[in-house]
Amino acid sequence: MQIKFWKSKKENKEWRGGNSNGRPKVTINKSKLLHLKDAGKSNREIARILRVSEATIRRRLKDLEG
Repeated sequence: MQIKFWKSKKENKEWRGGNSNGRPKVTINKSKLLHLKDAGKSNREIARILRVSEATIRRRLKDLEG
């Protein structure tokens, strides 16, 4: 009987739960994001509160505008 101590690349990708574009699946509530922005929070502060990157916040705000 042979024991595998590592996962193949394909299995590893599925295990991490990543998207096809490499971004993790993060759900950010639109109303919460807008509430924090209206409260005068910076993108950096919002990112810390929601535990995501600042780039994610910029991207989501851009998606909401357009």
